[in-house]
Amino acid sequence: MEALVYTKDDSEYEKIRTMLEAEAGLIDVYRDPLNGHNYFSHEYDIVVVALNGARGMELVLEYSRRFDMTLVVWITDDPYFAGTAIREHIYDFIERPYDDEKLRETIHSVIPRCPNRYKWVFDPSKDKRERR
Repeated sequence: MEALVYTKDDSEYEKIRTMLEAEAGLIDVYRDPLNGHNYFSHEYDIVVVALNGARGMELVLEYSRRFDMTLVVWITDDPYFAGTAIREHIYDFIERPYDDEKLRETIHSVIPRCPNRYKWVFDPSKDKRERR
């Protein structure tokens, strides 16, 4: 199973990565370096977009439209994007500030819905912290 996290905050990335690994077990978690080169060439099981504003919305919409099997979790500080999340069938919408329990519940519920939840291939060339 593979997950991709978009966030500018190092501590938020570590929190999300730790929760995904604790819940899913064997999962490769990558972080987009936010350098303008997004990873749309590969379908991930889970994509967590923890970005505010239009940048976050663009990524959420792009993933949901390109990869219908990818489960997208959207974390933002703008409650007005909730309607967009519903229309676009985003798996979950989490408004900032959020408590860790809400994120944990979302991760707990998303893992069983992943079609590749039992698939994991060890590739030592992959850096689990950041995909380049």
